[in-house]
Amino acid sequence: MTPIETLLDRLPDARKSGNGWSARCPAHGDRHASLSISAGDDGKALVKCHAGCDTSAVLAAVGLKLADLFPPKVGPTPTRNGKLASGGRTFATAEDAVADLEYRHGKRSAVWTYHDATGDPVGLVVRWDLPDGNKDIRPVSRHPDGWRVAAMSEPRPLYGLPDLAAARRVIVCEGEKAADAARSLGFTATTSAGGSQAAQKTDWRPLAGKEVWILPDNDAPGRKYAETVAGILAKLTPAPVVRIVELPDLPDGGDIVDWIDAHGDVTEPDTMRAEIEALAQAVQQWRPAAPSTEASNRWEPDLVCLADVQPQKVPWLWYGRIPLGRLTLLVGRPGCGKSLVTCDLAARVSTHAHWPDPGFDRAPLGDTLLICAEDDPADTIRPRLDAAGANCRRVHLLKAAKILSDDGNERSVAFDLSNVDLIRDALDRLPDCKLVVVDPIGSYLGGQVDAHRDNEVRSVLAPLAALAVERGVAVVLVCHTRKALASFADDMALGSRAFVGLARSVLHLMADPDDEKRKLLLPGKCNLSAPPPGLAFRIVGDPGRLEWEPDPLEGFRADDVVAPRESQETKRGPEPTTRDAASEWLADLLKDGPMPVVDIREQAKAADLSWRTIRRAQESLGIVPRKKAFGGGWEWGLPEGGQHIAEGGQLPRRCPSSEKPGHLRENTGETGRNCLDFTEGGQVTDNLATFGQNVDNLATFDDDATSFPFGFNNPDDPDGERLPD
Repeated sequence: MTPIETLLDRLPDARKSGNGWSARCPAHGDRHASLSISAGDDGKALVKCHAGCDTSAVLAAVGLKLADLFPPKVGPTPTRNGKLASGGRTFATAEDAVADLEYRHGKRSAVWTYHDATGDPVGLVVRWDLPDGNKDIRPVSRHPDGWRVAAMSEPRPLYGLPDLAAARRVIVCEGEKAADAARSLGFTATTSAGGSQAAQKTDWRPLAGKEVWILPDNDAPGRKYAETVAGILAKLTPAPVVRIVELPDLPDGGDIVDWIDAHGDVTEPDTMRAEIEALAQAVQQWRPAAPSTEASNRWEPDLVCLADVQPQKVPWLWYGRIPLGRLTLLVGRPGCGKSLVTCDLAARVSTHAHWPDPGFDRAPLGDTLLICAEDDPADTIRPRLDAAGANCRRVHLLKAAKILSDDGNERSVAFDLSNVDLIRDALDRLPDCKLVVVDPIGSYLGGQVDAHRDNEVRSVLAPLAALAVERGVAVVLVCHTRKALASFADDMALGSRAFVGLARSVLHLMADPDDEKRKLLLPGKCNLSAPPPGLAFRIVGDPGRLEWEPDPLEGFRADDVVAPRESQETKRGPEPTTRDAASEWLADLLKDGPMPVVDIREQAKAADLSWRTIRRAQESLGIVPRKKAFGGGWEWGLPEGGQHIAEGGQLPRRCPSSEKPGHLRENTGETGRNCLDFTEGGQVTDNLATFGQNVDNLATFDDDATSFPFGFNNPDDPDGERLPD
């Protein structure tokens, strides 16, 4: 495609206008076609927004760069890091995919084709020799919907697979070019796709029972590749006879290609073939090394001078909320809409849509990997994505791990984060992935991990955090809240503090305390930016989707919602105003002297006051229950000076739990025993050891106690049984 065609492909509303085209500008809310597009004489695309938008902003809005406006240069064009860029499109044929790569990067240096066992092509490896002497490789692979610039599905086939079945001896080299060189000498040769680090991703079973010679490159990665392949082959049934044959006089990093070149044109292929055969016969069969019984490792500090570290800006998926290359924790109660939020995130990433912030930043265009245990993909996840407007071809679900047995059978097994390499392999197939969602994180820790132990949680999440940095993807961990309340929102996350500790950003999803149907997305921990404003939305439609409110909740954080709710929900008993009113009523009732508890109960019932409230009022007034005589009934009376309370004086201060209440410390009943032994009607909520008593056999009780210490459950005692409110 030419630059003008590439741009028009991203502007579906573009219409022909004179010698060019016109369209609505994607960089601002354009009601009329204010964007002009035309082709320059040199083949570049000319863009102008008549409303004043910068060309870079216009291109960014459709996922392009300024370089995309220019025709391709002759020869490969490396990016800043020396690698070639690749597209994310699907092509009808492999030739179309290669042609698109050449359009972007120039004429290829070489291309190799991989086939399945029937001889059908399944993948290509395309190579460019860069001007600086390096090389760059791009894989092309067949998928159900066409060909893509992406690695082949795993397990990958061996190079030259159709030729291996009839061969008795096979040579393994590192790289397709080296395998072709071995073939030029008359050998049957193969290799694995993906380079020296990807040998485990290939199906080596076609080499079972054969004689295999491995020719390593003359460097450390080459020798490691040879050892890795040999180890894989040793586990096949029947095991092949493996020999690692090192070619002599190779330059550093050299391989069989250099060895053949060193012989020159005067040496016949049969002669070089005979030399390799003689070398192989002199090499013993490779066998796995016995595990060492002695620890020879030595620990050394790995120091980094920060003066050598180049400062970098934090990359963001959603500015201020979800950083790229980091872990983000999304915390909320079950059923509050967390999965709907993750579907909304995936939809925006899949379509390069605006975030719901007032700034109208766009999500980076890319794929999303969903790791979801609780929702069905057919009746829940897909309908929600459709409702959110997602491009579902850019959203992928990792349901389980597949195990391929030696007999070719396949079975699925449960997946957890102890196998983080499975996510790495999935990301290899999704080179444009921007977002990974684990929902909920508790379902993927593994059966041997205690979610409440920091060290066990960190052992699982730390490799995932390292993978996020390695691949530059945002990882959102969905976390439920614990049942117990907390003073700070981040303490509400279920399980160990390691979840919050490893996350660089924590977002809280909660219902508006004043409107249960209104949901709030509020910031908690913010390590990489100033706290962003909160946002609010409602869940509408069926299947549900999010309808965001346009105005942000400036200065509103999750702690502002949790703290008030915590103080309300953790208080015992009625509101202070209710208790104070009951205290005034009780003080007025007892102003003329003590009364039997039975009579007080009747008076409270007539006044429509619950006995629980009266008991709290009794405690607030400092009333000490006592018996009129041995075996007599209980009565309550105001403490000394209590008459003045009923005449408008201030109610006595409620004794803090850390103090010894004076009436418990000093007052003794008519029996001469401390009133702790006869705590009728008194509320005891503290550890009674703080009162200085011998409490080895003394039980703590509360308003709902059905029995009292020392067996006090006397029928004459009106509080010796559970009393209804």
